[in-house]
Amino acid sequence: MRRILTLVCKVAILLGLVALALVLVFPAWSSVPIWIPMVGMDALFFGIAVKDLQEERIPNLVTYPLMFAGVVRAYILQDATFLLFWFMLWLAWETHLMGAGDAKLLMGLFALWPDMQLAYVVAASILITGIPYLIFKYRRQWRVALRGLGWRLFTLRLLPSPAEFQSEAVPYAFSFCLAGGIYLWLRLGMA
Repeated sequence: MRRILTLVCKVAILLGLVALALVLVFPAWSSVPIWIPMVGMDALFFGIAVKDLQEERIPNLVTYPLMFAGVVRAYILQDATFLLFWFMLWLAWETHLMGAGDAKLLMGLFALWPDMQLAYVVAASILITGIPYLIFKYRRQWRVALRGLGWRLFTLRLLPSPAEFQSEAVPYAFSFCLAGGIYLWLRLGMA
């Protein structure tokens, strides 16, 4: 079963990268319905989410093309607003609030669609998927988790150390990919 899931994941990532390349190389394809590259992007998001849940890492092979496509979009439209999002995501990575793969994935999303609506969808997705995950993860250790949170507030050590981050890291790519997919379909509805 794991082999089949890995194969589906690789095919989904490949389809998504092909869809991204088609949109990037042939943006004026009027004969191709817009939902076709969007389904490809959703396949990419699915593949990224599965890969992150399986291995707790997001390959650069996936994040760099997203980031590159966003930079090309920004160059063509002469819009550098994505750099503000990139700076904030770099700070989140540097302070150990998220992993490098998660930061690069979000950098790619915000380079493609640098607007606050995507930020709101990402925040909602984190709340909707992250809170139940944390409740499940700490269901038997909630007292320890609350004491740890209280100690962090008391000592004003709010940010995790690199060692703490490595031991307690949570795979959030699922949440980010869900947000990207929802945002794409919301944009289609707005267009």
